[in-house]
Amino acid sequence: MRIGLFSDVHGNHTAFAAMLDTLKETVEAYFFLGDLSGYYPFVNECLALWPGLPLWGVRGNHDQILLDCLANHMLPPDDYQQQYGSALARTCQVLTPDGQHVLENWPLEQSFTLDGVVIQLVHGAPWNPLAGRVYPNFKDWKRFEETQADVIAMGHTHYPFVKEHAGKLIVNPGSVGQARNQSGVACYAVLDLDSGQVDLMRSSYSPGKLIADARDHDPNLPYLVDVLTR
Repeated sequence: MRIGLFSDVHGNHTAFAAMLDTLKETVEAYFFLGDLSGYYPFVNECLALWPGLPLWGVRGNHDQILLDCLANHMLPPDDYQQQYGSALARTCQVLTPDGQHVLENWPLEQSFTLDGVVIQLVHGAPWNPLAGRVYPNFKDWKRFEETQADVIAMGHTHYPFVKEHAGKLIVNPGSVGQARNQSGVACYAVLDLDSGQVDLMRSSYSPGKLIADARDHDPNLPYLVDVLTR
C-alpha cells in the first residue's frame, strides 16, 4: 500500500493541484498533516479539490487560529497579520460552511493501523501536536520513544526529512504550499508500507497568482513573495 503524506498547503491551491496531479493513480490514500490555511488565501479553491479523495487529516496551528476566529466572530489579531499577512483574515470572510465543517472535523492527532503498521499523524510533534517543531537537525530523538507508533508523520517546519530511530520511522514531508528548502515546488512524500520506504518528492508549479495576490494585499510583507521565488 502506498500513501501520500503532505502538509502545510497554506492556501496555495496551485501547488496542491500539482501534487495531486503527480500522485493520482499512484497512491491508495492521502494523510494530511495540517495547515490548509494561512499565508495565502485560496483555501476554498483547495477544498474544491478535496471531494472524492481517500484523505484523512489533522489540524494545524493556522487552522486552529482560523477556527477560533470563526467561533468568536472576529478577525486574526494585528500581530498575527503583521507576521503572516492578510490571507487568514480574508479566509475568515469567505470560507464556505462546508469548508468550515471539514476543518472542524480534523482532530489534533490521530493514528491508523494499516497492514499491521501503526501510523501517527500530528502537525507539530507527538508531545505538542499544534506547536512542536522538529527540524532535520533535531537532537532529542529519544522523545519519540514515548509513542507506540511505528511511523510518526508530522509537518509544521516546512523542512522535509526522513529519520529512523529505535525501530520507528519519523517523516516530515515538507510543505506543499510554502517549501523553504527550495522555492517554486510543492514538497510531499510517499510511504510504501510493503517496503517501508519513504520517497521525498516535489512537483513544480507556477506561483504567479499567489505572487500577484500577495503584492496586491500585503505589499508591506515581501517575505510572502520572496519565499516563493528565492
